[in-house]
Amino acid sequence: MTSLEEYTSSLTSSLVRINSENPPGRETEIASYVSERLAELGLKAWVDRFDERANAIGVYESGEGHSLMLMTHLDTVPAGERDLWRIPPFSGEIRDGRVYGRGSADAKGCLASMLGALKLLADEGWPIKGKLILAAVADEEAKNRGVRRLLAQKISAEYAVVGEPTSLQVCSAHKGTLLLRVRFIGRSAHSSQPRKGINAIYAASDFALRVEKLGERLKVRHRLLGRPSIALTMLRGGIKENIIPDSCELVLDRRTLPNEKLERIIKELKRLAEKVAKARKVKAEIGIVRYLPAAETSTRSRIVVAAVRACSKILGERARPRGFRATCDMCFLVHGAKIPSVILGPGSLLQAHTIDEWVSIDELVKAAKIYREIVAEILR
Repeated sequence: MTSLEEYTSSLTSSLVRINSENPPGRETEIASYVSERLAELGLKAWVDRFDERANAIGVYESGEGHSLMLMTHLDTVPAGERDLWRIPPFSGEIRDGRVYGRGSADAKGCLASMLGALKLLADEGWPIKGKLILAAVADEEAKNRGVRRLLAQKISAEYAVVGEPTSLQVCSAHKGTLLLRVRFIGRSAHSSQPRKGINAIYAASDFALRVEKLGERLKVRHRLLGRPSIALTMLRGGIKENIIPDSCELVLDRRTLPNEKLERIIKELKRLAEKVAKARKVKAEIGIVRYLPAAETSTRSRIVVAAVRACSKILGERARPRGFRATCDMCFLVHGAKIPSVILGPGSLLQAHTIDEWVSIDELVKAAKIYREIVAEILR
């Protein structure tokens, strides 16, 4: 292995071995570890603890110039049933050119590559001017409290790179997430006399099938993200096997585009629920559980141009801006702090949240070099 291969792979392995599953949200140990690595590289580093969570932040400043933030997250989704893993989820095992374990792709490999980029710059004597921030934040997988805390403390930059598994593709836009809870209320009765009640599950089932057809009719498109989507992901109803259920609740996951309006989406689904409620003689309630808007940075922005140029140079092939089909912390940077941002990192989204998750060492190394090129371009 080269020194960069050794650094990024061993660092990814070490990060994976620190359990930071969310829930419950246990980022303090890993934040301390990252802060120590940042300090070793010559950055002013600290751990920001809040509400039993933690962010790790490092800053390097040198003279007048622009500012750039490298940001990714410390937490991972739970590993689930560990018996299903062929390789233990928190072993950080290195095998056949890969690092295995929960969070290796999403997004501890990104963090290791960002630290690898900082090491390259440190070894070169920091040939940059301006302000460079590395922020490893908490709670990206749940309520985004880490990035909210970061921005509330006025830690910001002119440009940002968000580390997520994009297979080293430059993503200048991402889809939003709208989670909706829809509840149908009927009337209970003894199951031996179903006509005496109004079965809320039938109404919910009718609505679910209509939602499926609605998903097939969504025609709006985005040039980088394609079409939006909608999926029924949860359904709960009934309290006992011999009672006609008077309530049934559904959860919908609607993935949105930057060129869609929230009000129009809600109106369309509310109209559909009301139509079912009228036909089934039930009451319908609809409410937002969580909403993270889609975000987009102009492909002409300096950060997008720099990222595309860096990928083209390191990968040896022409790169172009693409879309990230999931949702991430970029929306807070773009909408809340008005920071032009891109999403870029090693690992595949197809590996994220899966059993035997892994990231390739080759991509870890290439990502470190790409991040280094972006920093050098913006802070030259």
